[in-house]
Amino acid sequence: MDNIIAKVYAKAVLSRGDFEDFYSKLLILSSAFGSSKFLDILNSYDIKQEQKLNFLFSLVDNPTQAFKNFIALIVSNSRENLIPQITKELSEQKALKDNIFLGKIYSKEALSEYEIKNLEDKLSQKFNAKIRLDSKINDNDGVKISLDTLGYEISFSMQNLKAKMNEYILKAI
Repeated sequence: MDNIIAKVYAKAVLSRGDFEDFYSKLLILSSAFGSSKFLDILNSYDIKQEQKLNFLFSLVDNPTQAFKNFIALIVSNSRENLIPQITKELSEQKALKDNIFLGKIYSKEALSEYEIKNLEDKLSQKFNAKIRLDSKINDNDGVKISLDTLGYEISFSMQNLKAKMNEYILKAI
C-alpha cells in the first residue's frame, strides 16, 4: 500500500517544471533516513508535526515555497517515512525518461571498474539504451546480471557449466 502512495506523490513531482530542484532536495532528505537519531526524531510522538516540518526544512538549503508545501502535505498526512520510497520512485522514473536502466551484478568477488564498464557498454548496445550496473557481492560461485526494469536476467555458474560438460561427455560415450 505504501508503494502505491509513494508512486502517487512521485507522479505529482514528476509533472512539475522544477522537478530537478525537488528531486535534489528529496535526495538530501532520503539520505538522512540512514541515521537512527533522525528516525527517532521523526517517529517520536512527543514532537509535534510543526516541529518535524521545521526539522525537515532545516536539512535542505533554500527550500522553495512549493517544496515546503509538498513536505507539509506529506507530514500532515503522517507519511514522512515514505520520503525514501518517493525518492526511489522518482529516480526510477527519471531513469526511464532519460532511457537509462539500472541493474545489478551479483558475484562472489568484486568486479573491477573496467569489467563493469565493459558489461555496461555491451548491454547498452544490446538494448539500445544506457545501462548502469551496480556490483553486489554474494555467496554463489557464479555471476548473475539482473535488469529488473527490462525483465532481463542472465547468470553463469561453474556448477552449471560442469553439469553440462558431464552431460555432454556422457552423451558422447
